[in-house]
Order: sequence, then C-alpha cells, then structure tokens
Amino acid sequence: MLLLMDEREDTYLIKGDSEFHCRFGFIKKEVLAAAKPGDILESNTKHKFRVIQPGMPDYIGKAKRGPQAVLPKDLGIIASYTGIRSGSRVVDAGVGSGILSMYLAHIVAPQKLVAYEVREDFAEIAKSNFKKFGVDNIEVKIKSIYEGIDEEELDLVSLDLPEPWLAVEPAYKALKTSGYLTSYSPSINQNARFMDALQSRFQSYTIETLERRWNMDAVRPSTQMIGHSGFITIARKLY
Repeated sequence: MLLLMDEREDTYLIKGDSEFHCRFGFIKKEVLAAAKPGDILESNTKHKFRVIQPGMPDYIGKAKRGPQAVLPKDLGIIASYTGIRSGSRVVDAGVGSGILSMYLAHIVAPQKLVAYEVREDFAEIAKSNFKKFGVDNIEVKIKSIYEGIDEEELDLVSLDLPEPWLAVEPAYKALKTSGYLTSYSPSINQNARFMDALQSRFQSYTIETLERRWNMDAVRPSTQMIGHSGFITIARKLY
C-alpha cells in the first residue's frame, strides 16, 4: 500500500496496483507501481502528491469503523503501561472494528494475538480490516470471554466490553503471575464495578487521557482538543 499526501497535507491510503482517482484527478497505476517513498507524483491536473510509506497509525486512521473504536491516544497508554513487546501473549476481548487488536498485534508480532468477539457482524468488519492492511497474526474467536479463556499464561488480557467485571475471573485464571488486565470503559460506573471486582489480587489504577495540539505559528494551544473518550484501568496480577 501507499500513502499519498498533497500540499494541503490531506492523505490518501491506496493500493499501488490500481489507478488512483480523487477530486484532483487521477494517477495511472503504472506510475504508482514504480513509486518509492519520497517521490512526488502529479495527477493529470498537475496536483502534486508526496509518496509516504504507510504504517500502523495510518491503517488505524483509515480502517473501516463499526462500533466505537479505541482512539490512538488511548492505544498508546494500553501498550506502554503494560510493557508488551514482540513475543508477548495477548488476548483482546470485544474486538469491535479491530483497531486495538491490530495495534497490539503489530507490537507482539510474530506472536499470534487472539481476539474474542460475540457479534459475527463486528467480527467480519474486524477481519476485513486485518485483511486489507495485511495483519496476519490475529485469530478471531466468536465466543464470549465471560464463558472462559482458552489460552493460558497470558501477558495481557485487554477488555472493551459493556460488563468488564464479568471477565475478571476468566482473565485471572488465564493470566500469568505479573501479567496485565486492562479495561476500556466510557462510563465511570462501568469502571467502578470493574475495580471492585479486581479485589486484592491485582494492583490497579485508572487513567483518562486528554489530547490537545498546539498552534506553533500563534504559540498557543489549539482551541479544539480530544477530550474524554474512555477510562482505562491497568491491573497487574499479583499472585
């Protein structure tokens, strides 16, 4: 795949094996097939595009959405505060559109990530995103994690569920000692019930992230920001 950026910094994530069309004209597939990162391409209307090698942040931004997805500002918190790395064993429950699953799978590769989802329509959206962006180390199971987790000795179980407290016991059994359980909840009431269910078996804390960019020309913060999206609880299994 290729990422094209024009002078307005609008981006287009495309396949390099077919003709590209947009409101600024088209670029022939032969030109795209020969393009390399850093090249400047012109459409038939002389509109210029810079070729960029796409990465996971681009795939996440362009992925097909179904249910509400975890935002990039929250994805990073889950990954960094649990310390997962290549080879970590991870289960992601409540896969939805597959955004969090793709992000975590990219980190743990070549290890396989297992994603649990009860709704087949959501699972199909997620699998279409995995296929589109070439993420091939995710196994999707149509199963409720409330009924149990098949995998053992896990480094991380991540939850994006309406009733995360019901997944605490299955997660506790599947996690290795010192492994992590995380929950992403839009409601503080959901989060409170989840925290209560953890009891003394976990060390836990809750984070909320707010993202505000800066206007460097005016040397002031932007008047717009990404505010509340969800509460993230990080819990480490103690014994």
